[in-house]
Amino acid sequence: MLSVALLSAITVQEQVHTVPAFSEQELYPGGQATARRVARRTFIHPAGNVPTIQQLDFWDGFSFFRDPWVASPAITKDRDGLGPLFNARSCKTCHNDGGRGRLAKEGELASPALLFRLLKKNTWGVDAHYGGQLQPNAVRLSHPKLLKPVLAEGNVRVRYETIEGYYPDGTAYSLIKPSYQIEQLGYGALESDTVISARYAPAVYGMGLLDAISEQDLFAQQDIADKDQDGISAKYNLVTNLNTERRSIGRFGFKGLHATLEQQIAGAFVNDIGITNPFFKQETCTKVQHACRSAASIDPKGTLDIPKKLHDLTTYMGQILAVPKARDLLSPQAQQGRTLFYQLQCDTCHTPSYTTQKDYPVAALQGQKIYPYTDLALHDMGEGLADQGMENLAQGSEWRTPPLWGIGLQQRVQGYQAFLHDGRARTIEEAILWHGGEAQQTKLQFMSLNINERNALIYFLKQI
Repeated sequence: MLSVALLSAITVQEQVHTVPAFSEQELYPGGQATARRVARRTFIHPAGNVPTIQQLDFWDGFSFFRDPWVASPAITKDRDGLGPLFNARSCKTCHNDGGRGRLAKEGELASPALLFRLLKKNTWGVDAHYGGQLQPNAVRLSHPKLLKPVLAEGNVRVRYETIEGYYPDGTAYSLIKPSYQIEQLGYGALESDTVISARYAPAVYGMGLLDAISEQDLFAQQDIADKDQDGISAKYNLVTNLNTERRSIGRFGFKGLHATLEQQIAGAFVNDIGITNPFFKQETCTKVQHACRSAASIDPKGTLDIPKKLHDLTTYMGQILAVPKARDLLSPQAQQGRTLFYQLQCDTCHTPSYTTQKDYPVAALQGQKIYPYTDLALHDMGEGLADQGMENLAQGSEWRTPPLWGIGLQQRVQGYQAFLHDGRARTIEEAILWHGGEAQQTKLQFMSLNINERNALIYFLKQI
């Protein structure tokens, strides 16, 4: 039963969300492509409906996700091309076992799983000296073209401030707010109007199914002017689809910077590992990074660090990386939490389900009823989570709604957990308490629940 405080809050809004009948399809959030089992040590599984012979390509692609890259020139031609500047040597470093990497503790240097975007304050642009992302590592090369060594761009030290608070029923809670100090800058000071934005590498399972949602279904949810007056203004970041050269919905990245999964993987290759590819053919060296530019010119002109054939394999691996099964959704506690999820209108942004396109290029992902719990849209999350930067149409306080499927498995599979775009939330409960802006009313309603109701909602989220 809902608490009196929650009922009052819903009455003020003059609407109660309909709670849809439970469907057993919710137990398989990736439809037929859901992983066949829930493993205890990894999220790396091919989609459950992919024939064995096609899984060979999945595992070939996985090798480019897992294995470290080395600087070129090297004997390992399929794995050379690292840098000259980079954040990590492999995808797996940041996306541990297909999930999220381990974060730094108080006072430590940031781990590779936490990237730092360099943005211009309140306008679309990047730092002239360092580009759009701080890269803490550089290759060490001995080559006639290199008159000076390549310098890393810098490191970031992480600090946390504890914020104490109380629920209306008197239950105490604490949050931690991160702050970041840049050290050992290699190319002079950042520009005065540059701001840094932390990005905690997300789990990568289910990305192909998100890629397979039609733009028509997504645009149907856009409500920038809040015409339905529900307090929620879903907005899509529009970016260039590098395959079609047309403006498309940016559905990948915390600000929605990439239109397709293929493009997202290409962006990660070049920005995070320094691997040029069919989408991004130039290294990220800026004009003042002369040794970086010299190192980048060592490879024969026109060659790519990862050619299209191998990039396609890596993309295919990402497309059919399976979503884990839901767990204890049929229990009374999970069903109570599910009811609260809808009554608090969490589904307004965390859209429960879609049916994927019937003409998506990967047959296993076509026409699947999926339950990702996201609208993939930008929402104002309040000043507490704002970064003051701007990326395409995304303002500083706007973040793309993340999918919720599988979030309750982080601790079980990886032995640690963290949530939100910068990993500041140590639990799902803390992630909810950081919601502000458009989600402020829903957060207050959550806080007005009694402890059993709060636990039921969180238990439901851990099962989906």
